Amino acid sequence: MGRIVNEIFIPQWKIDGKRRPLPPLYEAVKNYGEKNVYFDKPQYVDKGFCLYCGKKITNKRRKSYCSDKCSIVFQNTTVWHRGRGAYGTNILYRDNFTCQDCDEFHALQNEYGVYLPVSDGQLDIHHIIPVSEGGGDEPKNLITLCRECHKKRHKK
Repeated sequence: MGRIVNEIFIPQWKIDGKRRPLPPLYEAVKNYGEKNVYFDKPQYVDKGFCLYCGKKITNKRRKSYCSDKCSIVFQNTTVWHRGRGAYGTNILYRDNFTCQDCDEFHALQNEYGVYLPVSDGQLDIHHIIPVSEGGGDEPKNLITLCRECHKKRHKK
């Protein structure tokens, strides 16, 4: 989306005064290859235990959740409320929701004390070589930093 002004297309993120977003996942896959973009979602609960509440799954038909309620809440939290696009989320998966400078872990912890594969809101994706200096959105140029470390990097 965007607007055409004097025959020049202006993207919506510029109109809104926001930062340039990371590319959509399909574009990142096309540009950098599947193996460089897709990373496994971290698992913080052992096999045989509910991914949301952490209780042992006793129903033999269930594999990941002890109940439909846990399944729905987990899916809603990790898909719809993650606060960023799929490509950015995959970079967080790669770095296991851990700041690459201070090694602080930032996965969201739910009311049961179980960590979920979604950020607690304190992580940013940082371009090692800034876009303004020719850096791109390829995975090797992106790292996960907590807000404090991200501020420190930009002060340099």
